[in-house]
Amino acid sequence: MAVLRKSNKACSVYPLKLSQPLGAVYFFLGIKGSIPLMHGSQGCAAFAKTFLTRNFSENIPMQTTALSEIATVMGGDDNLHIALKNIIERYNPELIGIVSTGVSETKGDDVEGSIKRFKELYPDYVYKKLIYVSTPDYEGSFHDGYKKAILSTVKTLVRRAYSKKTKRINVLLSYSLTAKDVDTIKEVIESFGLKPIILPNFSSSLDGGSKGFSSITAGGTDVEEIEFMSASAITITVGESTKEAGEYLESKFMIPAFYFESLYGLKNFDRFIRLLMNLSGEEPDEKLKKWRSRLLDAMLDSHFYLTGKKIAIAAEPDTLYGISDFLVREIGMEVSLAVASTYAEYLKQLPFDEIIIGDLEDMLLLKEGKCVDIAIGNTNMRHIAKKLKVPHYRMGIPVFDRLGHFLKGFVGYEGSINLVFDLANLLMGRDEEESYKIPEHITRRST
Repeated sequence: MAVLRKSNKACSVYPLKLSQPLGAVYFFLGIKGSIPLMHGSQGCAAFAKTFLTRNFSENIPMQTTALSEIATVMGGDDNLHIALKNIIERYNPELIGIVSTGVSETKGDDVEGSIKRFKELYPDYVYKKLIYVSTPDYEGSFHDGYKKAILSTVKTLVRRAYSKKTKRINVLLSYSLTAKDVDTIKEVIESFGLKPIILPNFSSSLDGGSKGFSSITAGGTDVEEIEFMSASAITITVGESTKEAGEYLESKFMIPAFYFESLYGLKNFDRFIRLLMNLSGEEPDEKLKKWRSRLLDAMLDSHFYLTGKKIAIAAEPDTLYGISDFLVREIGMEVSLAVASTYAEYLKQLPFDEIIIGDLEDMLLLKEGKCVDIAIGNTNMRHIAKKLKVPHYRMGIPVFDRLGHFLKGFVGYEGSINLVFDLANLLMGRDEEESYKIPEHITRRST
């Protein structure tokens, strides 16, 4: 059982945490025909848009209410109404995700009341789907914003169905998954003769496959599919960020929910496959069986390079839990240093001593007396890996110093093979470089 301990520093150095509004915006980019609208100053939206564009190298549709100093003090109703009216008239999106920021939250704007007043003022837009998510960026993190957004969407859109479809299932996915991961999960479910409703579906919205410029999200989950999630046989939730939304569907519509902390590694994906077998009455196909055998072989081949090696990992909770759980419990690696961006109770289940709720600098402050062989984290972790003098394996958001990361798979049997071999190859390369270095005592003697 891990102990969660909050860093007591006065300020962040080498920040790890991403804001709540950014997490909510990211979620809405997985819904077809949607536009995230940030209710705050222009700078809030400009940063989020730049950040996501840099990470995905794609057009990111996003709008802002552009609150000025006067509007912030006097109230932002007019700005919100004008923004909503302009967006609907110009782009006619299927859905607008209204995301609050620290500016509007500090003022205490009644955004839900403002949305009701907007529909009274503009009765032609009364049926437009507007989803509000309260995400003050002075608390919580990307994880919390994403979690609130998926819950608000399910509560707002899903309506009661009058019949059940036994072959259809809801699949609520974490932010920790890539486009390739989403494709893998979808293909595996369909191989059992089941029809999944994936929410959100980044594999068709942020995968680079959309053509041309679009002012709204070009791909993703259809809004109509979300509305009729209540007709599905079960709900599968992957990642703690989706668990509450799955529980809501279970309590409101009597849809059994099955929770997976992650789908990394053999144990978790075996459990996922068994669930699909029980639901469909079908056996896994030969392709799945072959990849499972390959994963077992990969774990055996990499055993000599990974077992016992020490990890320094920093990430959002879902990523931290999934990667650590697989590498420690199945591969035999050890977590020497762990930093999470925000408090999450389920992290206590991880099999190592301590997790710091803090920033990347905390790793440097706590490294004394601890051995580290490899650092795992997003692009910003590269500075820490350099100071620790260890290889850096990129996971999480953002990854903007490498191309194609979002099209790599890490879950399932095939994705776990990629993860295991990538880590083993990094450590093999490090050992090769070390073998050519001249020991210090020999260097001193020759001089």
